[in-house]
Amino acid sequence: MTVPGEVRNVPVAETRFLVREHGSGDGTPAVLLHGVPETSSAWNEIAPGLADGRRVLCPDLPGLGGSAYSGPFDVPSITAQLMALLDAELPGQRVDLVGHDWGGSIALAMVGAHPDRFRSLVVANAPFRKVPALRAAHIPFFALPIAPELLFRLGGPRVVDLMLTAAWKSDRSLAPEVHAEYVAAYTDPGKVQAMLGYYRGVARPRAAALLTRRSSPHPPKTRAERMLVLWGAADPVLPVWVGESVQKDLGADCRMITVPGAGHYVLEEAPEVCLEALQELLAE
Repeated sequence: MTVPGEVRNVPVAETRFLVREHGSGDGTPAVLLHGVPETSSAWNEIAPGLADGRRVLCPDLPGLGGSAYSGPFDVPSITAQLMALLDAELPGQRVDLVGHDWGGSIALAMVGAHPDRFRSLVVANAPFRKVPALRAAHIPFFALPIAPELLFRLGGPRVVDLMLTAAWKSDRSLAPEVHAEYVAAYTDPGKVQAMLGYYRGVARPRAAALLTRRSSPHPPKTRAERMLVLWGAADPVLPVWVGESVQKDLGADCRMITVPGAGHYVLEEAPEVCLEALQELLAE
């Protein structure tokens, strides 16, 4: 059973965010960031369990789902939009930040740029500095001009279905209404363009650095008091060694939990296991 929470539109900076909110109270608030091809509904079975005595905010990422944003889509720009949301909704408060897939990569950037704002960081099936080139071939493909737009225009819902089913490995099924929401979100041409902007904002600068033989700058040190890497062990796109590299980059204080039988969408494939791990880490 999925729980949508209170849904609000929050206009800040250059984004009109769609935000699902759960809970209330003075506990450390939590912000949960989804991946692709998901929306904030990815947290429907996780957020209510974290909302005892605290606010839990689940925004649609800028330009995706129900959030309106026209770019740019590089990570610093997306980070700035999300920090503006935190400043508006949670002014002066330290936050527990959880991110999956694209949301995890952005969460790493947010904590790296603003470490004083975050108490905890959880990264679920999201790369940091190492990406398996062959398994994640969609990343350079989505950065190409024209071709990915044509794929989504011709394939429509079948492309979204393939993105979900190819990396979903548990016996649990995605709720039909959530599946329909994802398909609608990623067959809309404007939302597809925004989603591709995320990949282009990351892949093109890296390709330019390789072509000019420039080294990419070393990422800022990303630290929080409490850190966890949560990984679906059967992820065919980002295998466990990618999670281990994220844990290593975050340092000796970071723990890692692997979830057997779960694929890339670990939080939706094994919500009970993930919720228990998150409740333990984020306890006051």
